[in-house]
Amino acid sequence: MRRKKHNSARKLLLIRFSALGDVAMTVPMIRAFKRAFPDVELSVLSKTFPLKIFSSESNLNTIAFDSQKYRGLLGLWQLSKSIVAEGITDVADLHYSLRSRILCLFLRLRGLNVSQRTKQRRLRRGWTRKGPKPKEFLDTQVQAYLKTIAQLGFVLEERVLGDEMNRDKASVKSHKVGIAPFAAHLHKTYPSELTIELLKDLSKKYRTVLFGAKGTESQQFDQWVSEGIAHENAATLSFEAQLQEMQSLGVMISMDSANGHIAANYGVPVITIWGATAPSCGFSVLAQPDENQFLPDPDKYPFLPSSIFGKSTFEGYESAMESIDPKAILERVNQLMLP
Repeated sequence: MRRKKHNSARKLLLIRFSALGDVAMTVPMIRAFKRAFPDVELSVLSKTFPLKIFSSESNLNTIAFDSQKYRGLLGLWQLSKSIVAEGITDVADLHYSLRSRILCLFLRLRGLNVSQRTKQRRLRRGWTRKGPKPKEFLDTQVQAYLKTIAQLGFVLEERVLGDEMNRDKASVKSHKVGIAPFAAHLHKTYPSELTIELLKDLSKKYRTVLFGAKGTESQQFDQWVSEGIAHENAATLSFEAQLQEMQSLGVMISMDSANGHIAANYGVPVITIWGATAPSCGFSVLAQPDENQFLPDPDKYPFLPSSIFGKSTFEGYESAMESIDPKAILERVNQLMLP
């Protein structure tokens, strides 16, 4: 690939509408990009709420996508006009949704240089069928992002992203352990009774902080705190305050959800618990060792993963996460929390 010349006239737009965790995974790349290409103006187009992740990022322009204002084909055409008016020269579609594909088509027609990620759909089907898995691994989200901007000549090595994550890591060891016990789908959520067992053991030694959404999740957290199962309910805080709280953790325990990716951006070690989906599906937390990933017993459940996003599982695999021993997770926390 011929590398393109960079100058101050180039302005790169990253498109990633959702989900929160996927947007969070752009942060290390954005930080590394700004360091490697300081003369290139960088912007991000996303929905309003995910853009809050970038509140502390300097030298980054954010464009909030208003689904009502830019509704339908005409709305996306108007959005493309606004993007051109901003002086954007290059566009990296990190999402490759129907909306982003249409928008990128319009941007190409307007003369912008556009690159788009590949979703590896055939390989995804191979990884989620009930049978032997492919030998080829799916790209992680971060790898897909890096390949997409590389098509525009902006080449970054994955290892430098890990350096960015640890650059602002707290030097004082924390005795707080965060846990985000919920996920978008049932089959990638650790069973409640095992979560409670884990929390009780953790709370004997560490200050436990619960992360999740307002509403039913926060109500469950309030109950656990009142019963002495955990110490703090961070779900009552604003999103910005939750980000601050995450930075004070010694370890974060998360399902396959946004909380793990966000915590990792601050250099916090992240333990992930997997169910119907798996790290091989591309959503593993960046720069975390295999020892931090807990999966169901492979002898009992050899055909996992069953779903890229954890929406469904195979018959007879509904209780797969029960095979993950909370004592093993506790042991790993103890190892990570050593001074």
